[in-house]
Amino acid sequence: MSICNATTEYPNIPRTFAKSGHRKGNTMVDTHFLGGINFFSGLTARELRQISELCTIVKLKKGVTIFKRGESAEQFYVVRSGKVHLSVPIPILLASTEIVVDVVIPGNVFGWSTLVEPYQFTLSAYCDEESELIQVRGKGLLSFCARKHHVGHVLMGNLVKVIGSRMDRMQGLLEKEIAFNVPSF
Repeated sequence: MSICNATTEYPNIPRTFAKSGHRKGNTMVDTHFLGGINFFSGLTARELRQISELCTIVKLKKGVTIFKRGESAEQFYVVRSGKVHLSVPIPILLASTEIVVDVVIPGNVFGWSTLVEPYQFTLSAYCDEESELIQVRGKGLLSFCARKHHVGHVLMGNLVKVIGSRMDRMQGLLEKEIAFNVPSF
């Protein structure tokens, strides 16, 4: 089960976090830190302050599943420290295995399916090591963008760069896999 499902023990904390040693940090996110993230570049200090109100800092242990492919996307994340693996299930014979398609390091975002329809995660995410993440409420950010069109324009432009970068890395993986599996004559 992923962190997207709430528990009664911690009603505002997703299930996987609560069951696996999640520690909820302070709720104030440093706007200077957000300003240094490429995804938020081009925004004013005031806009960053407003976005920081939509954020929560979460600390996760190694191996914690953050979300699974196909689940409803309600928040996205910025890595403050640690490493997050993004994976996709690949069927092999009668079983399925997760193949890592990207590694997210500090300063980068993931889970951006929260910002685009159909609002479902296309990959799974888990902590490869103890990590500290900034969790951003997707609906809140979309609502803010609807009120502040400039912010929406800037963030969607930055999101295109994130998507393009991810696609380049995935294409590189595919090319390596094809080169490895194609017989030479």
